[in-house]
Amino acid sequence: MQNGVPRILLIRLSAIGDVVRVLPALHALRDAYPHAQIDWAVESKSSDIVLEHLCLDNVLVFQRSKDGILDNTRVFRAFCKQIREQRYDIAIDFHGIIKSGWILKASRAPRRLAFAPPRSREMSHLFATEKVSLLSRNMNRIEENLELVKPLGAKRHTLDVSLVVPDEVQENVEQYLAETFHSAKLLAVLHAPVDRPEKQWPLSNFAALSDFLLADGRFDVLLTYGPGQQEIATKVHDQCRRKPEIAPLSPDLKHYMGLMQHADLFFGGDTGPMHIASALNVPVAAVYGGTSPIKHSPLRPPYEVLYDGPEPFPERAVSLEDAKTYLANITPEQAYQACIRLIRA
Repeated sequence: MQNGVPRILLIRLSAIGDVVRVLPALHALRDAYPHAQIDWAVESKSSDIVLEHLCLDNVLVFQRSKDGILDNTRVFRAFCKQIREQRYDIAIDFHGIIKSGWILKASRAPRRLAFAPPRSREMSHLFATEKVSLLSRNMNRIEENLELVKPLGAKRHTLDVSLVVPDEVQENVEQYLAETFHSAKLLAVLHAPVDRPEKQWPLSNFAALSDFLLADGRFDVLLTYGPGQQEIATKVHDQCRRKPEIAPLSPDLKHYMGLMQHADLFFGGDTGPMHIASALNVPVAAVYGGTSPIKHSPLRPPYEVLYDGPEPFPERAVSLEDAKTYLANITPEQAYQACIRLIRA
């Protein structure tokens, strides 16, 4: 600690949506420690969320090696050495796995905070000096993250957060939109791809929803996707009677964030893009099947959650067959009505 000002490390390596949901806790820490040095350890695939963030002093990016386990171990050890050399006073493990636990230990910070079991996994809490127990297993992830910083006197009275999109990226996005859409209609972004099958709403339903929105007359529809997912967007497009636009592949998350800044509506599953949209205050309609809508829904309005499974969501893992049933119970008509309610809110 220098001149009474602490050096604080946040650890949340991935995934995209989980990194986004730590942002309210970051803002709470900055409010509580306006003069502190606050750094973030993150993996490269999620780093665009926090790079250049106004609440951060440094972003320490862990770049996984593509040359096998031995080289990955070498790279990780070098990253831990980099962390250790920063001499942090406080380190906070929002991730709760063995990898983040080793980073927490490597920080050698006198105060090391982590979730207590069962929220922590892989014994990662053993590296913490302070373990934070949650009041319930059914807390939203954003609420959990805010609980983790409460022992530091950090509180957040608003869930507004900031994401940084460079001017040149914004200019590229605006040029694309101007060349693609020539009316003053509302821009509805539909994001069909998900990372796990128990989150996948049927692609035919996405196509039907797109048709409803385009037939409404108030919307332009844009299908988005991530790296390696264009085929899914194309399958949705091919099933549409009225053809939406397929977005070009965003070269990075900064471009996707820039695109979402211009959206009037987002529809998709439990994905990183959904949480990006919510963070940018875009009205979100999200459909759930195999993940808890309580834990993983956006916490800040405007949003609508579409879920037709058991209440409360079971604590045990939901089978893929059950998840598909819950998802199939949500019709395109219900999704369309949710979208309409959001633009009227």
